[in-house]
Order: sequence, then structure tokens, then C-alpha cells
Amino acid sequence: MSTIASLNPRNFKHIVFNNFAHDSVGGQPTAAFNIDIPAIAKANGYVYAESAETGKDIVNKINKIKNIDGPVLLEVKVNKGHRKDLGRPTRTPIENKEDFMGFLSG
Repeated sequence: MSTIASLNPRNFKHIVFNNFAHDSVGGQPTAAFNIDIPAIAKANGYVYAESAETGKDIVNKINKIKNIDGPVLLEVKVNKGHRKDLGRPTRTPIENKEDFMGFLSG
């Protein structure tokens, strides 16, 4: 966050989906219950940082950040869990890196 803020990118919208768990690897709780993510962003120099929980609040705050020069952060507090039909990764991180590098090179 400090690097982002130091670069002061006006078009940077940072959205954190926080379910307070390591859901993809067993659902263990994270330390996020004790961390004020928007306060950390503000302390690092973000122009705007807030949290949202309800659908209405999320829509309102997304509409708000559209009109704020960044960097901005919106923490969206979500429920733990996933869809039953959500696929799992089938490629290794190395394969993903190679695919991405190939995409960038043309």
C-alpha cells in the first residue's frame, strides 16, 4: 500500500474482498478481524478508504469511488464460503507465470 500511495496513481481503485478466512485452503480464520484495513490504507497515503457490507452500501461506495482520484481502497466484507460448482485451479503457478509472460511478449 505504501508503494501504491507513493506513486499516487489517480486511476487506482483497490478493492479488497474480505471474508476473514483462508477460504481456498480450508477456511482457517485470518487476523483480519483485528485489522482495520481502511485505516492502514489511509495511514499509507490513500486518498479515500472505507469498508462496505450491505449490497446498498457497496453500490453507494463504488459509485462514490468512481468520482474520486486515487489511490482509493474499498474493503468489501463478504461471507465465508463458495459456490459448489466453483472450479479449482488446474495449472501450476509456474505454468501460469509462463502463460502470462507469453501473453505479455506478444
